[in-house]
Amino acid sequence: MRLFTVTLMCTGVLFACGGRDDHDHPQLKSGADLYNHHCAACHQGSGDGTFLKGVPPVRYTTMTYRQMVHYIQGHGRAEDSRMPTFSAMPKHEAEAIAIYVRRQLNLR
Repeated sequence: MRLFTVTLMCTGVLFACGGRDDHDHPQLKSGADLYNHHCAACHQGSGDGTFLKGVPPVRYTTMTYRQMVHYIQGHGRAEDSRMPTFSAMPKHEAEAIAIYVRRQLNLR
């Protein structure tokens, strides 16, 4: 029974991280708002999320700004990456998230 419960919870988390998003949310304006909407479920609000293999903590990323924007939009990922692809995300949203992560969460 315990294994079933854990499996069910993990499945729910994966679906929460990978849901379809049509990007019809004009109320999200700042990089922080966009990060909290798209990223915090897996990466945590602080950027320390490490609970899924393939979901690195963004707080300590060594990616450059450009690399991060490219990665958010689904380019340059390993085939077994658990991170959902945000290919429909407008570039300005990916840029706002990258700026937020680099300036507010990344402490390196």
